[in-house]
Amino acid sequence: MQKENEKCYRQTIASTDQCLGTREKCIEIPIVDNKEFRKDLIARIEAVILKIIKQISAKQAPCISYCSSRNVKCLKLSTHEENVYPGCLVDYQQETMFFNDTLIDFAEEQTTDDDDSSEESTAKITVDFAVKSSRNKFVLMMVIIAEIHHLLLTNTTKTRRSFYYDLKNETTEYLVPHQGYVDRALNDIANLLNCAPWDLGLLATAKGLVAGNMTITLVDNQVIDCTIPGGVQIPQIISNVTSIRAKAEFVLVIEKDTIFQKLLEENCCRILRCILVTGKGYPDVATRMLVKMLSEKLNLPVYIVVDADPFGIEIMLIYRFGSSTLRKVNESLACPNARWLGIHPSELIAIGAKTIPLTEADLVKLRSIEARGYVNEAISKQLSILRKGKAEIEAVSSFSKNFLTETYLSYKIDGQDYI
Repeated sequence: MQKENEKCYRQTIASTDQCLGTREKCIEIPIVDNKEFRKDLIARIEAVILKIIKQISAKQAPCISYCSSRNVKCLKLSTHEENVYPGCLVDYQQETMFFNDTLIDFAEEQTTDDDDSSEESTAKITVDFAVKSSRNKFVLMMVIIAEIHHLLLTNTTKTRRSFYYDLKNETTEYLVPHQGYVDRALNDIANLLNCAPWDLGLLATAKGLVAGNMTITLVDNQVIDCTIPGGVQIPQIISNVTSIRAKAEFVLVIEKDTIFQKLLEENCCRILRCILVTGKGYPDVATRMLVKMLSEKLNLPVYIVVDADPFGIEIMLIYRFGSSTLRKVNESLACPNARWLGIHPSELIAIGAKTIPLTEADLVKLRSIEARGYVNEAISKQLSILRKGKAEIEAVSSFSKNFLTETYLSYKIDGQDYI
């Protein structure tokens, strides 16, 4: 019965697109031989380890430094705080390393006082084994670098989640109280090696979903049919996808899975002739890459629907402008042509949506967003109105059956009511 339903669903979408004349678009993604790039990354890793060995041989406490373009508050780590090697010297002034003209300087960290709201700047981060506050991070980075070295040598990959569980043993469990420690350390290693995090073989677990009249072909010739009810997981794009074929008028990005599933129940993909995507909250790299590819390579308009609250708006901004965590590689992920379709704070009263006051956490996030350089006048106006109260997408979707698909989304797109 399920197979019959899936077949019927695909035939309905296909016949609708044929009648309405939606033209199929295709991306062919060439398979790139990454052998030389892997060799280069392996050499960079071995250079880092050699430098650490030289430090220890010279009776210096081992440390690594790298430049990060994240706007973070960097506390200067005093080498007098606690030296775990009292007999070792702490002198980094003469230790430098270059990777593709990028200087990696083994020197004391420079203090910065930037946050995510300021313009992009470069901070020097030092992780020093001799300092108690950064000792565990140093050890974790070394453990991860060893795993990356093995993955690059064998040209294999592993999920970050799997690696996290590998570390949950008596020896290394103290290094990773939760998954975020692995994710942050991996981003720092990418900064150290001057590459993208996804180049290192430790990949994020698939998270996002996509649905609509689209097929994705993988390197092993497996074809992912996105017309399957409920949607399909978005695969890793880099080195895994060889082509994407789609018949759609636009891409609709939804903040969360509950609304994504509701729109599928409303036959949104068929009625609006769109590709439906969700990152299930803050989007992962694969979801952002897919959205960018559909926008730039297939020239499909991208509309984003999020909660009318500070965290929903930040998710919309991540799709459009990127994140501070991956600032160095935002060019590969950000989709500046994406449009904020809703839910706009300015329309909540007009459509009769019930609002609730912002929490203190909401206000902190709101102030952070307001101070960012890329926030234009239109977005700033919505942020000001948001101070009066917030609402989730559900507050709008519950007005009537199929209200989102047949009324709200259709009206907004046809009227070009977006930011």
